[in-house]
Amino acid sequence: MAYYIGQALGILVTLGAILTLQLKNKKHMLIVSAVVNILAALNILLLDNISSGVIINLVAVLQIVLSMWHDKRGTDVTLAEKIVFLALYVAGGALGYEKPIDLLSIVAAVLYMLAMLQKKEQHIRLFLLGNMATWTVYHTVLGSTAVFAQLAGIISSLIALYRYRKKDK
Repeated sequence: MAYYIGQALGILVTLGAILTLQLKNKKHMLIVSAVVNILAALNILLLDNISSGVIINLVAVLQIVLSMWHDKRGTDVTLAEKIVFLALYVAGGALGYEKPIDLLSIVAAVLYMLAMLQKKEQHIRLFLLGNMATWTVYHTVLGSTAVFAQLAGIISSLIALYRYRKKDK
């Protein structure tokens, strides 16, 4: 039963990934992304138990909350906060490490961290593109329907990058 619930969550992750990258407003992108990360953590948990992917998705939610807090106050993420999150991603990935594929979740986490530190939506989309390509391989190996989220996210990201590009005058 857990397997089927996990796969159903993977479908919800897919829908959320598509929506996230089509949103124009950074705050909305971050809120939906937080929900997607929680669902992705549950998806991996139900399919693979506690692994680096679960931990990294939950750390991502904390980073989103921090990013929103800074945006609300008009402040930048400090160097210390960046270092803490880098350490949390790597430590979380190492803590949940079971097999070589878990290294991909750490790479994806670093790309995600860099995305959340961007000010411009287009830069967020570019880093998320690398993040999603990395998660695509991870979810393919895991056998999760969340792979469709990554593939749809890649397509959605490419569309959004084109849609919101700055036109040369």
